[in-house]
Amino acid sequence: MIVTARTGIAKPGHLSDALLFTAGIVENMNSKFGVDFSVNIEVGGDPNAMHLVGRFESMGDYQEFREAYMADAEMSEQIKQGAELADITEDILGEVIVPTERNAYGVINTLQAISTNQPAAMEFCAQVCGLASEIIGTPVGLLRRITGDLSMVSFVIGHSTLQAVYDAEAACLSDERYLALYAESASFMVPNSATASIRQRIV
Repeated sequence: MIVTARTGIAKPGHLSDALLFTAGIVENMNSKFGVDFSVNIEVGGDPNAMHLVGRFESMGDYQEFREAYMADAEMSEQIKQGAELADITEDILGEVIVPTERNAYGVINTLQAISTNQPAAMEFCAQVCGLASEIIGTPVGLLRRITGDLSMVSFVIGHSTLQAVYDAEAACLSDERYLALYAESASFMVPNSATASIRQRIV
């Protein structure tokens, strides 16, 4: 599965308007083009950040959507209007290596793999997904980047509540198997490269 991620930063004082506008665009796109986009905001991160995430079965499906979207006059006009409310700061394409399940909240833990050992790093990350999924009882997904810094990989987990987010991390950090596997990460991951974010799904 192909994932597209666009980050927009609402202009000061315009977050509510920008969210309402973006949600309307997403609902229109999903209905008009038969696609699957969602809108997410950050919890404990940038208060003005909005994340527009799309999911496609193949790169061909994504290309088909892009061509239809870019040729649609209504969508082009809406994007122009949206520029008054937010600035687009990043576009990323990724591929799902290990699937997860979407929920009200998503945790994204991103690390940088050692580029000279990336295939082994991906195998290691898949092992982490399997063990963490077993520990918390929720599928832990793995995403690799197709554009941008190709050494970056992300673990993605869906949770129904913020308490579930906390409980899942606590469960992993108290499991000796997980800690032992984590200790092996130095051979595959760049030290101190980990970042974490929590996203709340709005649409």
